[in-house]
Amino acid sequence: MALNDRLRDALRDPNPVVRLEAARAAAGSGDHRLVEPLLEVALRDTAEVRVPSGLGETYEHVGDAAAVALGEILSRRSGIDTRVALAAEDLHCDDDRVATLLYYLGPRYEPLRQRLEHHEQPRLRLRAARAVLSINRTAAFAARLLDDPSPLVRLEGLQVPAHLRDDAAALRLMRIDPDPRVRAEAAMLLRFTATGVEPFAAAARTEPDPAVRTALVACLAHRRRDPQAVRAIAGLLGDPAAQVRRAAAEALRDATDPVAGAAIGLRVLAEPDDDVLGALLRYRSLLADAPELRPVIERLHRYANFDDDRRTLGALLAARHTETRPPRYTADGRFLRAVLRQAADALGSGTLADWLDDPGRPVPVGPPELDECVQAWTAMDVERALNAAENAAYAVALDDPAHAAPDPVRGPTTAARRALQLTRVAHTLTARLLAAGAEPPPAAPLQRLLLPGEDSIEALRSVLSVDECRRARNVTWLRLLMRPADEAWYLETLRAAHPTSPPREDGEVSEWHLNLAVTAAEGRRTTGYR
Repeated sequence: MALNDRLRDALRDPNPVVRLEAARAAAGSGDHRLVEPLLEVALRDTAEVRVPSGLGETYEHVGDAAAVALGEILSRRSGIDTRVALAAEDLHCDDDRVATLLYYLGPRYEPLRQRLEHHEQPRLRLRAARAVLSINRTAAFAARLLDDPSPLVRLEGLQVPAHLRDDAAALRLMRIDPDPRVRAEAAMLLRFTATGVEPFAAAARTEPDPAVRTALVACLAHRRRDPQAVRAIAGLLGDPAAQVRRAAAEALRDATDPVAGAAIGLRVLAEPDDDVLGALLRYRSLLADAPELRPVIERLHRYANFDDDRRTLGALLAARHTETRPPRYTADGRFLRAVLRQAADALGSGTLADWLDDPGRPVPVGPPELDECVQAWTAMDVERALNAAENAAYAVALDDPAHAAPDPVRGPTTAARRALQLTRVAHTLTARLLAAGAEPPPAAPLQRLLLPGEDSIEALRSVLSVDECRRARNVTWLRLLMRPADEAWYLETLRAAHPTSPPREDGEVSEWHLNLAVTAAEGRRTTGYR
């Protein structure tokens, strides 16, 4: 059998090592009869073979070896081979394989590549673009690609050496290109340039695609020594997309601006995604910048399910507690609007939120909590707005059926009281952000008012004290704080003292009755109690 016949058969061998050796041998044969089998391998074969390389090993692509062989053979022939031209325009072929083939065919086939570059079919233009390595591209070539109607071709136009890249063109594409892939790539290419904060911050405020906003967070993160970058990232902590919120949290992990701590603290209260919450809690100065969160962190630490979470939360709790100056309320209505927007979000009232942004809209109508928010805004009364927001959070938490699952009475009561406390914390952090000249993240409902595994009585004790119940002379509340054994003792003692008609708990109670309930709630059972 002739050598070239053996090479032809070897190029079809199922073993990629054999095909690789055949492609290498074909390069030196110069036989144009091997063009077709080599073309088939160059366009279809994606196998890689591990081969020796110096003191180690590397991988060699069989299809690339065939393309090199084709370049060697066709370089000895004038003109453009019709079979190659047809293959270059065959849409059944892989675009990258055709581009690789054109690259290895070299300058002799540049007319074919140029013809494809101006073809009406976008995929053929993409092949022509990819056939030119980024290091070999000129500014004029890149400019042509950036003006192409196809987004994939425009993406190729962005891949040029840094000294040739047109940052102004990249900024334009980042802002206005219709394809999000192009906008994201343009942003990432500008990440390490001297471009300032504002172009990225402005783009992030209006960008509809979450992947592009994530890329913009990366650009802002590289500039986080600038306070404006920290504020822009903090504003994205409330982004609708979890991937953006997580990127923003990770970007602020090592920030030293107290604004970051206040914004992260505000978001910790309202973050529904566990992964994003984990990223937020890795901010090392959280309790230094937002010490009001310590009870929340202690509760999360106590009921953490994973070792990593316990370590993260434990490190936060070990940090030194620093005093912060009380925030000042802003006089321009921003604080008032932020408080009422938090109330609107708690109530799930989009109409109230829209009305706060545009009071020219029809006045929203709804439950008493919503009406109180409207009245507070109309009167521009900060204290009234604070009370309205607290009442809204309390009412929503109390009525949430999910809070009744662990305990139909203690669960909603605990959740409502925690919502009241955490709403006050949210207002404090909001005022702190506004006082620092930063906008708080978008409002969101409070999360994790009850944690899985929490003891319902202990949870209620964390927000309702025996002393408060004593001062209110409320035996019903004291009953909720009693352990089962203590409650049994309380009822038994009450029946022993009043065998025929036990005293009511919802009216005036005697001092003896109140003291008995307090003793049981505190777990100080004694025999012979009178």
